[in-house]
Amino acid sequence: MKLWQRSVAIGGAIAAVLGVLDVWGVGLPLLTASLAAYAVIALTTPWIGVRLLDALILRLRGWFWAADQGRFHAFAGNALRVEDDGRQVWIPAADLQRILGRVEPEAVTAARHAGRWRRDEEGTLMLRVDAVVENLNLMRGRDDPRVLRLRRYLERELLYPAARRRERAR
Repeated sequence: MKLWQRSVAIGGAIAAVLGVLDVWGVGLPLLTASLAAYAVIALTTPWIGVRLLDALILRLRGWFWAADQGRFHAFAGNALRVEDDGRQVWIPAADLQRILGRVEPEAVTAARHAGRWRRDEEGTLMLRVDAVVENLNLMRGRDDPRVLRLRRYLERELLYPAARRRERAR
């Protein structure tokens, strides 16, 4: 059956149903009630549906990312993995170098942060954030706006909240 034939058949069926409803005398009240119900549903359902959908998405997102909550941050569009062991806050040296746009051997980075670095379970060189902030204060190019923003970000988003968490835990 071609498209135009189906359209004519559906139109004829709708006309027949409406004709029968008109003969019975319920066509106009049924049409009015249908339009009123449609208006109520069209006005209320999206609001309710959107709220329920938003709540569902928020819960699913929270459940999915619960294990990583507070471990991943971003600075200027660059991902920054953060580990808080309860005493110190640590970031990977590779993430710091990527943010600063530097490429240097891990030994040089470790020497620059002497005594304030460690290796995690995967062997990644991790730096203490307070040592990184101190190094950013002393390094050549410390007045670069990107370095200043990074230092402020590390202090405001990592060090101060961690200090507050430790104070509340006492």
